[in-house]
Amino acid sequence: MNRLIKSLLMCTGMLVLTGVCSCSKAQTEKIKPDPVKPPVAEVKDDMMIGIYVSPGIGYITDHHFKNIREANVDLIQDISLSYSQTNKLAMLDMAAANQLKMFVADQRVDGTDADMAAMVNAYKNHPATAGYYIKDEPRVPDLADAAMRYKKLINLDPEKVPHVNLFPSYATGALANVEYEKEYVEQWIELVGAVNLKYLSFDNYPFMKDGTLREVPYYKDLDVIRKAGLKYKVRTSSYLQSIGSDIGLRRPDANELRYSAFTNLAYGIKLPVWFTYWTPIGSTEKFTNAIVDAQGNKTDLYEPFKLINGEMRQLGKTLMKLDAMDVFHAGLSIPSGTKRTPSDFIWKAENENEFMLITHFVNPANNRVYIMVVNKSLTENKTFAFKIGTAVTNVKGISKADGLEKDIDYKAADHKLTDNFLPGEGKLYALYK
Repeated sequence: MNRLIKSLLMCTGMLVLTGVCSCSKAQTEKIKPDPVKPPVAEVKDDMMIGIYVSPGIGYITDHHFKNIREANVDLIQDISLSYSQTNKLAMLDMAAANQLKMFVADQRVDGTDADMAAMVNAYKNHPATAGYYIKDEPRVPDLADAAMRYKKLINLDPEKVPHVNLFPSYATGALANVEYEKEYVEQWIELVGAVNLKYLSFDNYPFMKDGTLREVPYYKDLDVIRKAGLKYKVRTSSYLQSIGSDIGLRRPDANELRYSAFTNLAYGIKLPVWFTYWTPIGSTEKFTNAIVDAQGNKTDLYEPFKLINGEMRQLGKTLMKLDAMDVFHAGLSIPSGTKRTPSDFIWKAENENEFMLITHFVNPANNRVYIMVVNKSLTENKTFAFKIGTAVTNVKGISKADGLEKDIDYKAADHKLTDNFLPGEGKLYALYK
């Protein structure tokens, strides 16, 4: 989705507002872009589940924000630059009342140093403020300015997350002949400085209107982001598709929501954000219903969305500590650019014709090994059997109900494990040696 489209995603019932309340420049502070202060600890070490975007002004009610919270959402990413500071504070108040965090968008982010300082002063002490929106889907010529503003925000408020989200590689109209990994993703990291970058964020939507899966760029881009996160020691974030549109995307079903969630987690994503929760209208792009409709009424996807988010949060208690060292594919055929499990890998599918992902995770603090398996079928329950390396003495499952390790049916004598998977489901295992 390009920035113009995303910026137009306003819901019916919103008030049209033309100005942003200004703060006294006498109260602003001087910004020194260099040297940049080292970032403090992350906003939280639990996995946050995000949604895009905030409900509009006409829907800033306890009812709608309570529904967001009950869907196991933690973070709202606001991108509207057209509302006043008063309106933004009302959104933040409602978010705080429902134990939600928010990335705030304010047009002063594109202004002078004094404007930016006034913006930060307006929001940084609010308990719901988790970060500040800077730019969505910058082109290569936009990266330097976005990086400059990112570093200024870090100086003004080191505890919060400045938010910039990158294009996927298939956005060829915007990226032209740019080499995606080196000339776009890594250039962005180097311009900001890896020590400053809180999350490396991008969007990636695979479910096509013709019923196909945009599989090759989907996994290619996830792997580019995974490798960049490891190389620069940066946490990664991605947008998960929960809506269809007339630019060629279909509305996912519950199985496809599950597939989005667990394939992203398998590639090491630490901050999953759903595009979208609320159904947008008012754009030239026409959308299907999302998790809730344009008036905030729950659709058929709300309950599976709530369940999947809860499972991600529980697995996130472990996944936030892990690095996705390798991701392997199994199946009769595998997407171009991906790789199969090596013959001597510690975890192998007995039937390598079954379509699945197998991720090798490591906890860098203690070198503990974890494996994640995802059923790549969008329609079928699967029973997978695995051969485990002889060095492994036990395997435990990580519960999606409470995040704790649990005993599973591991045949230690035979070094074999069998488990059942819903369509698109992922499971995480802890290995003992």
